[in-house]
Amino acid sequence: MTTNKKAPVPATKSVATAKSAASKPAAASGPVRPSPGELQLKAYDSAVRLFSAGKLVDALASFQEAAAGPASHIADKARSYVEVCKRRTVRIDVKIESAEDHFNYGVARLNARDVEEARHHFTRALSLKPDADHVLYTMALCCGLDGDGDGACANLKRAIAIDPRNRILARQDPEFLALAAHIPGLRALLTTEYVY
Repeated sequence: MTTNKKAPVPATKSVATAKSAASKPAAASGPVRPSPGELQLKAYDSAVRLFSAGKLVDALASFQEAAAGPASHIADKARSYVEVCKRRTVRIDVKIESAEDHFNYGVARLNARDVEEARHHFTRALSLKPDADHVLYTMALCCGLDGDGDGACANLKRAIAIDPRNRILARQDPEFLALAAHIPGLRALLTTEYVY
């Protein structure tokens, strides 16, 4: 009778153990570096936080970095934000000399809801041309939006005194009507026919 004895097998690592060891980075090779896609996402996230905080110059640099990354959907979004940051950070030097220049620039700032800057330019326009009823009318609106009810009333009253049609315009202006709901003196100016 013969017995089948197996010869002893030399000790080796199992296939599973070998695969698991291969998937782990070697300790001697140092820390794992992030992939280009991970770096792009990190730059984009940082840029969004900076943009939300109003730090547009810093956000612009991070968006530009993200726009150069490999993921096209992130790069496209980043390029869009780059343009927004550029538009918001570039200041155009405007030569403002006349009352009309100050008025027009003030209207642009008021439309952007930069009320403080708008008011400054309307004040400059009125110092150059004190009886410009269109400037007084718009200054009244600016004052009202700035929470200055007395200034709104005083300027609209002067505008109406110079040209009574300004009362009709203000009655049809949704912004003046909204202000009149909160400023009794303005409401009185819009409803009466005479300036006292």
